[in-house]
Amino acid sequence: MAEQVVVKKQGGFFHGLWNLLKGFFVMMGFSFFILVVMLGVALGRAMDEKPEALPSKILLTYTFKAGIGEKLPKPSITQPFVHTTNTIRDLTEALEGAAKDDRVKGFVATMEDMKFSVAQVQEIRDAIAHFRKAGKFAYIFGESYGEMSSGMSDYYFASSFGQLWLQPVGIVGITGISAQVPFVKGTFDLVGVTAQFGHKGLYKSAPETFTATDMSEPNRRALTEMIGDLSRQMVGGVAEARGLTPEQVRMLIDNAPFTDQAALQAKLVDKIGYYDELMEAARKEAGLAEKDETVDLSDYAPEAKTKMKGFRGFVDEVKKEIDKEENKKSGKGKPKIALVLGSGEIVSFGGAHAGMGDSGIEANDIVDAFKEVREDKDVAAVVFRIDSPGGSPTAAETIRRAVVETQKAGKPVIVSMGGYAASGGYWVATPADWIVAQPGTITGSIGVFGGKFVFADLWSKIGVNWVTISEGAHAGMWSFNRLFTDEEMAKFEATLDNIYEAFLQRVMQGRKMTHDQAFNVAEGRAWTGAQAKERGLVDELGGLARAIEVAKERAKIKPDVDVEVEQFPADESPLDMLLKLAGDKASLRPNLSITPQQLREMIEQQAKALQAQNLKAPVVEIR
Repeated sequence: MAEQVVVKKQGGFFHGLWNLLKGFFVMMGFSFFILVVMLGVALGRAMDEKPEALPSKILLTYTFKAGIGEKLPKPSITQPFVHTTNTIRDLTEALEGAAKDDRVKGFVATMEDMKFSVAQVQEIRDAIAHFRKAGKFAYIFGESYGEMSSGMSDYYFASSFGQLWLQPVGIVGITGISAQVPFVKGTFDLVGVTAQFGHKGLYKSAPETFTATDMSEPNRRALTEMIGDLSRQMVGGVAEARGLTPEQVRMLIDNAPFTDQAALQAKLVDKIGYYDELMEAARKEAGLAEKDETVDLSDYAPEAKTKMKGFRGFVDEVKKEIDKEENKKSGKGKPKIALVLGSGEIVSFGGAHAGMGDSGIEANDIVDAFKEVREDKDVAAVVFRIDSPGGSPTAAETIRRAVVETQKAGKPVIVSMGGYAASGGYWVATPADWIVAQPGTITGSIGVFGGKFVFADLWSKIGVNWVTISEGAHAGMWSFNRLFTDEEMAKFEATLDNIYEAFLQRVMQGRKMTHDQAFNVAEGRAWTGAQAKERGLVDELGGLARAIEVAKERAKIKPDVDVEVEQFPADESPLDMLLKLAGDKASLRPNLSITPQQLREMIEQQAKALQAQNLKAPVVEIR
């Protein structure tokens, strides 16, 4: 009876929402009216969906594959309603919740073309270790661990599981790790292209790819030491997990790759068999009956709550937002830790296709997120998750100031570093109250470079003549048809000097260093998280879960007090996407090159896909 009342209230809410949107979107054109019709039908069907109860004995399964990152991709016009991927946080939180759930007996994983950074592997390894410490078993299956390629990252990840299965004829290719850097100046010389770049910092080596034919000694030294440290981390992790010494693991690496039987004999794997044989063994270990189904990790939510997907999930999210607002008014809301996500290249604002895909860390979005955080009285502290190789220094400065303003409002900001927090990614981290990074995080790279490519010789070779008419002594400074003049180069170098000094000043202020101390760890050199901690650029080694704990501590919240971790900015819902597209009049924008007929066809394809999937978002494939 209670459930019927809730549904009735939800129906009333969406009936009002429907009337509002219908009037608005009809004005925007027939294409958007179709979108709203589709949304209304889907929401109506969602009301009839029933949450599926989890079984009393749970065997979790999951396939780790490319596409799993720090945040969900933005909805697109062709896939506006469903997310087909999970985030690192989704997976680690699910495993943390499963560790506390007596119904969960074990976990079986497979891998398909994983593309995780070392730090992301470490994040998930930590969650697997916690899961196993709770007395649960964890098995992993691989057709190979590095077939026709170095399998170090895959095997490093797999070694965190209690039992490793390898398919017959599979390979364990732990041949070590390496970095290959291309140098294209020779090609540029042949075709008539000149790369005119400047840099500040002895180790700021990115332009070398275009300006040199070989690696400079400082670049070689820094890269060699970084590869060495990452190798030590991975070797140490594998050795501890497999009951071997680091020396034994290094010897195995030097003798890799291994055939299936050789890998078994070397204790690199525990079983040789097929996936169905592994599942049979895991089901027996978990005590599952023949009729019992396994549960995909993406369907399992922390603290053993059923996680709905598709449009039912959308309905539930709307209800949660309504409940939050009611709790705020009644003063019943939990203390909150805000999670601000910054993943990708740092830019001032999105490009032509902003909103149509993942456009990196847009400064204006992060500023808005921190503004929301400051205005939310329930937010006690902030965790700023950074996964970025850098980008625009001005955009980074915009974000840095948003962090400082949030601290001035009395809310501590803890930085959690993902795979990368380098260059601009470190710039935005400098004012943090505390910085947490994984040992394998690539961070630092405190320096700056810039320049342009000049095609003058290429135009001459192919007979193209450019005629320039300009007003201003340096109007053609950024033209790709000529080199900088000596005066322009001096001005450009001065600009780089100014940015580099500003970067050093922010490191000095944030990390409590002298100018000499900051300079000694700068020079454009990138460090692993472990190296950065030794040099004072990072405060602590750990993952996102540890950063959240630190945020609670800094906010003076007792460890046993339950807090809500709320993401800012929140992932865009289907409704958000529709409103954004409508506001931008996307179907009428010529740069998208989408006609109403094409849009209708895309909607029809989407409708068929949703019907085939019974309005549920697709899950990661399990064999």
